[in-house]
Amino acid sequence: MVRRDLSKKEKLLLQLIGEQPYLTNEELCQIIGYKYAEYVSTLQKKLRQRGYLTGPLMFPDLGMLFKNQVSRIHAFVMFDTSYDHVRSLLKEIDSWFTFFPLEEGIFRKYLISFMNSNTHKLKKIFDYLTDKGAVKYYHLFEQVHKWRVINPTFLINGSEAPIEPDFDHLLDDISVPDLEYGSFADISLNKVSQFLVERLWNGDGGCDLKKIVRGEKNFREKRKAILKEMLKKEKREERRKEIKENLKEMKKELSLGEFREAYQLLVANNILEKMYYIWPFPQSKCSRYMLFLRFDSMEDTKRAIFNFGTQARIFTRVSIVQSVETKEWYGVIYVTGDPFLGKKLIAALDRCPKIEDKKFFPVRSFPSSHWDGQSISLGEYYHPQTRTLDYPYGIFFERIRQKLETPG
Repeated sequence: MVRRDLSKKEKLLLQLIGEQPYLTNEELCQIIGYKYAEYVSTLQKKLRQRGYLTGPLMFPDLGMLFKNQVSRIHAFVMFDTSYDHVRSLLKEIDSWFTFFPLEEGIFRKYLISFMNSNTHKLKKIFDYLTDKGAVKYYHLFEQVHKWRVINPTFLINGSEAPIEPDFDHLLDDISVPDLEYGSFADISLNKVSQFLVERLWNGDGGCDLKKIVRGEKNFREKRKAILKEMLKKEKREERRKEIKENLKEMKKELSLGEFREAYQLLVANNILEKMYYIWPFPQSKCSRYMLFLRFDSMEDTKRAIFNFGTQARIFTRVSIVQSVETKEWYGVIYVTGDPFLGKKLIAALDRCPKIEDKKFFPVRSFPSSHWDGQSISLGEYYHPQTRTLDYPYGIFFERIRQKLETPG
């Protein structure tokens, strides 16, 4: 992989906003040595276009946002039908937010992530899919801890950083940040707050409230036109009633003031965390892996996942997960880096005697149609009265059952 793709100042800019996302353009300009602060915005735009930068994004602290425990579930799934078929079934679980296709062996494979409010009920859906043969095997991992992002290091004392981890020092002492979610902030989210959380999660409009409002107004205008055409053609009274309700909702105006008020509520309670995803190379040229590691102690596991991406030109997101089946705890690392990292990674980890178990999932880049993603689903699932997020797994189950058992 060619590393002379960025100037030193570009590398420094990426490194700074990756490490300190709250730095202003003026502060970045002063540190790097640019003459005009406006140039920082111009350069960020160019780096986004070149595939080095995503964001800003603003993620909520799930513990502070909801009164009930909301976790993530990472589902490793093997199947022998088409990707489209399995994806269409699992999308009926409307708490999904990513589908990562994995390199194939005997079976096709997906690693799918869900927001989760009831692990037992979600597992029942996967048991049913397995019984029906739609899924050949699955393994669920529950994540009740935060992700921590470790963006790439491009320069170390002015010199190029290595493009792979220092595998010989994974268990060195390192400061391990707190991975626990915060305590419930005792707030209730109105419709605008819910909508804003979904948009900030995706980084819509660069997390600029004016752009978010403008984008939503444009979306609603287009959606109203589509619904009006649907209403003209629809003959079934029940369906017409549903379209009219949707049309009524689309006609509601959302003001910038409402969004500012919702944003201030979230900021005042320290619920949002701003970050950028910095890609070590143009994103389309990077390889991606999901790695689950279990050492002989939790302390070693945490040291390893945080040392893995430190002082290297790779992107990692790290956390702790628990196998729903075995109850064993693992450190999880989502790795984005040099395309040739995978083989080195497997060989290096095989030499580490303290690893008790590892699960290595290489993510396929092509075809892109097998990938999918969406923001956190609140909408009808968040209940302002109880301030909880509850997914209706019974409804999801029934939708899947109908798809599988209805002929044609």
